[in-house]
Amino acid sequence: MAKNKYNYDLLFEKIAPDLGAADITFANLETPVDHTAAGSGYPAFNARLELLTALKKAGVDVVSLANNHARDAGAGGLLRTLKNVEKAGLVVVGAGRTRVESLAPAYLSSQGVITAFLAYTYSTNNGLPKKRKGVPAVNLLRSGSREDLAAAVIQIQEARSHADLVVVSLHWGDEYRLAPTPWQKQAAVELVEAGADIILGHHPHVLQPVESHKTKDGRQTVIAYSLGNFISSQNYGVSFRNKKHARALRGDGVILMVYAEKEQGRTAIVGTAFEPTWSLREKAGVATVFRPVSLSREIKRASAMKKLSKKEEDTLQLLTYRQKVILDTIRTAPAVTGP
Repeated sequence: MAKNKYNYDLLFEKIAPDLGAADITFANLETPVDHTAAGSGYPAFNARLELLTALKKAGVDVVSLANNHARDAGAGGLLRTLKNVEKAGLVVVGAGRTRVESLAPAYLSSQGVITAFLAYTYSTNNGLPKKRKGVPAVNLLRSGSREDLAAAVIQIQEARSHADLVVVSLHWGDEYRLAPTPWQKQAAVELVEAGADIILGHHPHVLQPVESHKTKDGRQTVIAYSLGNFISSQNYGVSFRNKKHARALRGDGVILMVYAEKEQGRTAIVGTAFEPTWSLREKAGVATVFRPVSLSREIKRASAMKKLSKKEEDTLQLLTYRQKVILDTIRTAPAVTGP
């Protein structure tokens, strides 16, 4: 960081090739980006404008603001975040200046395929947004709420009528729980039967299983209940010696890649792939950062070195172990094949 300058590029330096490789890349932006507010701290987050620049540069196209930290900087902070995200060239879903705007899907087209994005959260930290004029809105899908679920079903059905694929982002579930709740599993099935093709879950801060579900109309869908953490320091203090500590699970993450093809007017998911990631604490120039790394590439790089220090050997063993844990978790997902 130079004087009065912030550089978030370091956070994405080792993972940008994966983010930029997709036709469309989605991320959950779990912080306000309000340049007028105070700095970030737990439990009220806030980030600098430079974070958005780094996200865009790394290859992210769409971000969801539908998460429990959306209102950490208040209603004004959410309004400024919306403006800043759009100014950075990113598409935003899950929140809006009005209820109508927040509920509107984002439609992106790539290689002749139109993809709709919608996003919901179980709640927001500073209370639920008030439904009145001038107050920005955040989309809700509260745990156990049949009313919210029924509304989401209608919104997904409407989006489906205008898109080839429908992606639904869900900030849901219980923190640090390793499996979805029965209500989540039921809700996920109802949402994909309504027209969702891909469900991207987050909030637990740990990885949960990824499943495939074939709908009654013959679509093959993907349900990722929680993709774990991405940029986080929640696994601080973890080494190979305590690789099974509960905090280690909070460093695990996955970049989920979904492949779709359009033939004779019909679009179908034809494959999935997973890139396991780990939030690695390391030196980056003069700074020490926690940043996501591709486990396969990092393990390959370290294994090719002729000589490793004790610390490097410890890190290699840790990453190898975490890769196995991640792969064992997501192997519950059957292979996805075309129609």
